[in-house]
Amino acid sequence: MKNKNSAAALAFFLGWAGGHKFYLGEVGWGIIYAIFFWTNIPAVAGFVEFILLLSMQKPEFDRKYNSAALAGYESRQLINSSSLPIQVPPQVIVNIGSDKSVSASYESSQDFPELDPNVASQVLANEKIDRRILKLCQNQGEITLLDCFLEIEDVPRSILESRLESLVRQEFLQIGNRASDGKIVYSLDN
Repeated sequence: MKNKNSAAALAFFLGWAGGHKFYLGEVGWGIIYAIFFWTNIPAVAGFVEFILLLSMQKPEFDRKYNSAALAGYESRQLINSSSLPIQVPPQVIVNIGSDKSVSASYESSQDFPELDPNVASQVLANEKIDRRILKLCQNQGEITLLDCFLEIEDVPRSILESRLESLVRQEFLQIGNRASDGKIVYSLDN
């Protein structure tokens, strides 16, 4: 993943040769900067881009330069983050042993008095799905998306995908490839 400050430093020190353009994946522009470095035009452009990169907000930088690295759910979140009506509190999953014995989890939408009841019920539904996925990983060791889809029949595939990605981002699950067939597998992050 590209770093905004690294790109800005490259624009300041190596902007005359297009160093920041190569770093940001704009190889064509990097070659043009390198070819015309002797005119000092790339040096001026590099300094202007240094200022622009420093003034750019992180979500804007990520949307422009890191969207390929954040493919899937997270990149959709970056694009739609400004349209979110309310911030949802972080999910807390304490007990994955049984759906009935949840000790530090939210039980009903009344536990979220500041949230819209629809948002609160969605948070609860997501937590239940997360718990089911974690229990499946605990029982099987490693799972694929297909395993989740077959075991958790009442949840659409797109929601399962987003919940798996969320669990990986929250570091509850590790993602890897199975050596035997190369399939993507998820396992508990111990």
